Amino acid sequence: MATDIIPPSEIELELTRIWDSLEGTNKVRASLFNLIFYTKKKARAEYIREISHKVIEKFPSRVIFITADTEGNYLNTRVQVVSSSNGESEIACDFIEIDVAGGHSERVPFVILPHILPDLPIYVIWAEDPAEKSPLFTQLQKLATRLIFDSESITDLASFSRHLIEFDQSPHLDVADLNWARMESWRDLLTSTFYREERLALLRKSIKIQILYNAQETAFTCHTQIQAIYLQGWLSTQLGWTLTKLSNDKGRYTFEYSRNGGQVEIELFPEWYENLKAGDILSIDLETEDQNHFSFGRNLDLPHHVSMRFSTLEKCDIPLKYIFAKDESGQSLVKEICHRGTSKHFLNLLEQIQTRKEFSICEY
Repeated sequence: MATDIIPPSEIELELTRIWDSLEGTNKVRASLFNLIFYTKKKARAEYIREISHKVIEKFPSRVIFITADTEGNYLNTRVQVVSSSNGESEIACDFIEIDVAGGHSERVPFVILPHILPDLPIYVIWAEDPAEKSPLFTQLQKLATRLIFDSESITDLASFSRHLIEFDQSPHLDVADLNWARMESWRDLLTSTFYREERLALLRKSIKIQILYNAQETAFTCHTQIQAIYLQGWLSTQLGWTLTKLSNDKGRYTFEYSRNGGQVEIELFPEWYENLKAGDILSIDLETEDQNHFSFGRNLDLPHHVSMRFSTLEKCDIPLKYIFAKDESGQSLVKEICHRGTSKHFLNLLEQIQTRKEFSICEY
């Protein structure tokens, strides 16, 4: 539990007092990274806070959690020690909370700076739209070794893509998006399926691809189409297809591509399931010009199980099962912390998206 509000100047003193009180217990202080979270004070802030705790269960780190309020004029700081594991020795780390509103926002960089642990990477998780001009974001960008965004917070995917491409030009800075990490299991599945040259040759001859995604919104998620957009864009850019036409009818997207020797149509269909995660990919169906069919579908009762069916005009293979790692809250951020550098595949995708006006999406 966090302490009562303390002056910013007493943050380290209070942490020292807490750790002194824990002397003789089984808690061991540890930090692998500096993790700086920024979110606005709204319903989604608790979701971001939950993610932060899930991350330090895997990677104990010094966390600085900033919550910005659009009302009032204050700067409040609190600290706590958070345990990240149980056992003979319990790993624990520092959690510094900063609640800020009004003109005090300008003070935040000066409050943060003394509490960044030297010689450790600085990951900034900016859970808001980078298109919003923020002096604090500019300062954190200078400190960060990796900027991690959540495109759930944006209103224009093309603008978001342009910003990330721009940020990636900084020599010291890597960029990432949690929605890219959320569909990593699907990318791995398709990569393993079409790894062999003969299978890849079939994929290149696709004429129709259908992707179903869960459009059921929650209090924290309304941009349910982004993972499906990313998945189709990743496929098309890696295969060298050229986008010629794009339409959107209430979440049902149709992409038309030209490829070597023909055309490809990719359709994204929304479906609604309350028991599945918002935005999850539900199924992928591919048809080639030689009438080969590849079908991948989630088991709706066991969502981390995917059935795979392959067929041709002459035969139908025995269905196979592929098992994803169980998707826990915060797992996408854990994945992005594990990765080094900016994904070249992700940058290729952003290059395709950045010029399309059709990707303006709903506001909160």
